[in-house]
Amino acid sequence: MNFLKQLIMKPLEGYLDLTAWLIFAWLYFQIVLSATAIFCMLSVFGFYLFDFETALNICYGIAGVGAIAGVVWAERVRKTLGIITFHAYLLSTPEIEGWRDKHGNVIRKWKKQGSH
Repeated sequence: MNFLKQLIMKPLEGYLDLTAWLIFAWLYFQIVLSATAIFCMLSVFGFYLFDFETALNICYGIAGVGAIAGVVWAERVRKTLGIITFHAYLLSTPEIEGWRDKHGNVIRKWKKQGSH
């Protein structure tokens, strides 16, 4: 019976592990890609100032710098906050769910400074 249980559970566990890894990798890639996209948008102005070949080389170079900056940013987020927590923070709606303090506790009332 134990063999049958293992035969059924191992592929499911592998599927869940693979899915979790792919989600994490995709969220990491989103951080890298956003920094790269911002740098690429800034480099588009080079097409107004230089000829096409030079501007294209500038775009490639700045895209590379943006990708490196994105990897540095994603690693910093991964080591401090965590990739999943970072994206959860970006997608949160404190107006609906309630504002939270630095420990994650919901703040019930705003305390006004200086009025008693």
